[in-house]
Amino acid sequence: MAFKPSQRRSVKAENTELDLRPIMNMMCILIPLLLKCSEFVKMTYLELNLPPLSGGGGGGGADDKPEKEKPKIGLKLVVTEKGMTIAGNSIVLAGEGGTTGPTLPKLADGKYDFRGLEQKMKDIVKQINGKGFEDERTIIITAEDVIPYQAIVTAMDIITNSEFKEFSDPSSNQKVKQPWFANIGVGKIII
Repeated sequence: MAFKPSQRRSVKAENTELDLRPIMNMMCILIPLLLKCSEFVKMTYLELNLPPLSGGGGGGGADDKPEKEKPKIGLKLVVTEKGMTIAGNSIVLAGEGGTTGPTLPKLADGKYDFRGLEQKMKDIVKQINGKGFEDERTIIITAEDVIPYQAIVTAMDIITNSEFKEFSDPSSNQKVKQPWFANIGVGKIII
């Protein structure tokens, strides 16, 4: 009885070349994309309050009077489920009738009182204008996690458009209006 010869012995090994073109094409796309997305230098800055440069040594003469620092108001708007609260560094504006709740509680229909916010901002600007506060044109808005984003954006729009400050442009001798609260910061309530 004769056996059939094995096919493994008769199969020749083929010599094939590896095609690297698809991998090279992918690298030509990925490398520039990764370079564009990477951040090579991260810009950071530190605010340093150095002592003023004095003419003499470290003698501390009678002429060395520190400049009087401008007071800070630290104006904040806190948006919660109950309403909006306006506060400063040392004061919280009470609601109507001196209540301890939010400055502007929600309306009966469950919406925020944005008209009341606009009026409060106008009143605050009248009170702080010309008092010499360092941060009189700055306000920080903080909100709870459950507050809709649209409510925060609407509050920012109301604050921006509530009051304006006029400047005279020296180059054109014309009056220019800018929003009073030019610096609006957004934060998160941390409990």
